[in-house]
This record gives sequence, structure tokens and C-alpha cells, in this order.
Amino acid sequence: MRKKKSRTISFLEAMAIRFLALFQVLIIYSTSLLIILPQNSCNASNIPDLEQCGFNAIYNLGTSISDTGNSAVDNPSIWQAKFPYGETIHEATGRPSDGLLIIDYIARSADLPLVVPYKNLSAAHLSACHGVNFAYSGATALSKEALAKKNITLELTNPSLDVQLGWLDDYFEGFCNNVKEDCTKALNSSLFMMNFGTNDYGSAFRQNHSMEEIKKNNLVSDVVEAMKQALKKIINRGARKVLVFGVALDGCRPISITMQSANKSATYDRFGCVKDNNDFCKYHNEVLQEGLKELREQHRDVQIVYGDLYNAMQSVFDDFQSLGFKSLTKACCDVESGERVKAILYKDKLCGAHGTIVCPKPEEYVYWDNAHWTQRANQQLANWIIQDIFPKFQCNA
Repeated sequence: MRKKKSRTISFLEAMAIRFLALFQVLIIYSTSLLIILPQNSCNASNIPDLEQCGFNAIYNLGTSISDTGNSAVDNPSIWQAKFPYGETIHEATGRPSDGLLIIDYIARSADLPLVVPYKNLSAAHLSACHGVNFAYSGATALSKEALAKKNITLELTNPSLDVQLGWLDDYFEGFCNNVKEDCTKALNSSLFMMNFGTNDYGSAFRQNHSMEEIKKNNLVSDVVEAMKQALKKIINRGARKVLVFGVALDGCRPISITMQSANKSATYDRFGCVKDNNDFCKYHNEVLQEGLKELREQHRDVQIVYGDLYNAMQSVFDDFQSLGFKSLTKACCDVESGERVKAILYKDKLCGAHGTIVCPKPEEYVYWDNAHWTQRANQQLANWIIQDIFPKFQCNA
């Protein structure tokens, strides 16, 4: 009897371990599927499913708003690589949020796995994964040298657009050697995404370059031109479905509001956002859309779609009460208000550092830290973007 009892305990323990492991996977997976069952969204049933677009992979180049772990692989000590980042999904993945990003919800809506960070790739992944993410926090569209010619210096040299393009080329050299069918044909159904500009402009603003000065020195047109040239290279690689994001409401970011707090001439909208910053974002987006229009005329066989983050975010602000948000321009993870200016200027109290405070309900905040959105905000932004791009990619209804 004792021997039989021992076997029963061993079996139950094994089953319990397997159940716990499965339960953890289900928690993370169900969290990533929030786009299917979003909370407090009166339009949830109207959100189309990108699976109908037939995307078989996602390839992404960009900045922190779509960085799913590349910068954290290179620098495990950065704030987003540790708690409280990732607290909503119970894991600090390197995403600059309490949870998932817009790119994650787009992937789930397309019925694809979360996109693998390039820095996490191994040779075994080259022909097996459903896309690669090359985005890197702090990345600029222009190189360090190009910005220096405009008297803009970078404190850190993070992989810019041209570096990420080099990674993409390296990846596809291996990918195309591993796939059995023609590589170009394999990429025809992939979704290529890109977002740049915020860090180029942010670096200029922090160094006291005025918005008028930035416009006069052609920074915006140069940023857009760099994106256009990169898109041409991607199209030559075989891309036929491209999603290019504009910039969002920079004037609503806690860091932008704080930096303008000493500017007595600054004006604000009804949400407390800095008007000049948001007007500048509009200007960038207008120049970008003109550039995309030119590309469409040159490549009529390619679907080049504009990702309107500006109006997506405006819709979140306009409908914030029905969406369940209570704080629009304050960070969930922040320092005491009296220390905020010093913390931003000297970067000694970023989210996660000693002295920062985390709000008890991140889902009620649009911003997680001074510059990045919460998972809840990312979900709502993704919902809007998906509804907007679905017909433009001529997906089957």
C-alpha cells in the first residue's frame, strides 16, 4: 500500500506542475488577446480581424513604441528590462510599458505570434518564425553624423534606421537561403511596419532648438526622406504591404508638458497638452503623407498605408471617459511632482528608480511612464489603427 500511495502522490505532483505551467502560459496568452475582448469598449464588436488580410509575417523597424526587447537584450540594466515594467503581464520583457504594445495587438489580430526581437534570434529561427522586430528604443531616423551637421548631438548612439536596415538585410540573407520557395514571393504577403521621427525631434527640443529652427534646417524633410529611402529598399526586397506610422500627440506626453512648464508663452488645449508640440506633429505627419503619396505613384503594385497615430490618440482623449481612462497626461510610474523637473533634466529618477511611485490601476492611465503608453492605451490605439487600415489593405470582409 505504501508503494502504491507513493506512486499516486508522484502522479498528482506531476499533474500539478504541468497544470501550473499551462496556467502561466494561458495567463500571458489571454492577456495578449485583449484586443479580441477589450474592456470598456463600446465599439469592440466592430473591430475587424486582420487575419482576413492574409499576413503571414510581420517585419518592423522603429523606436521604443514598438521595441519588444531589442534594447533590453543589449542592456539588461535599462529600466524597461525590469519591474515595474511589464507588471500587468507579470514579466519585464523589455517593452517600455506595463504590458503589451501596439505591435503585439496587431500581431494577435493577424493571428500571428508576438514578433520576435531581432536580438533574440538564433540561426534556428531564420526560416521558422513569423516575422522579426528590429525596433530599438531611442532610435533615430537620421544617423548620428547627419544630426551632428544640424548641431544636434545624441547622448546615446542607438541603432538608427540605417543600422536596422542592415539588420534586416542580414536577416533576409539567411532567410532567403532557408526558404524553399522564391524569397520575394514569400514576402509578398508579409506586413512591413515602420515608425520614426520622435527621437530625432526630441533630441533637438532638448538642446533648445526651436520648432521654427527645426523646420528651417530641413530636419523634418530629411527624416521623411530617410524613411522614404528605407521604404524603397524594403520594397525592392519584396515588400508589397507596408504600414508607415506618423507621430502621435507629443504635446500630451508628461515629459513634454514638464519641459514646457517654464515656458510662459506655452499654450495648452482642453486636455492640458502643449499646442505647439502637437502642431509640430501635424506638420511632420503632413510631410510624411506627401512622401508616401509619391511612393505610391512610383510603386503602384505596393499597398503603402499610413498609420494615423495622431488621430488614433485624439480619439482616445475624446472618448476617455467611455474607455475607462481617468488620467490623460500624468504618468502612472512617476516621481513626486516637486521632483519631476529635476528628474527629467538629470534622468536620475526614471520609472523604476528609487523614489518613483507606481499607480495602483495602470488601466486608468494613458501614460505608463513619462513618454510611453500603458498596455490599456496601446490596446485602444491598436483598435483604432486596425479599424482604419483594414479597408486600406483591401482585406476581405
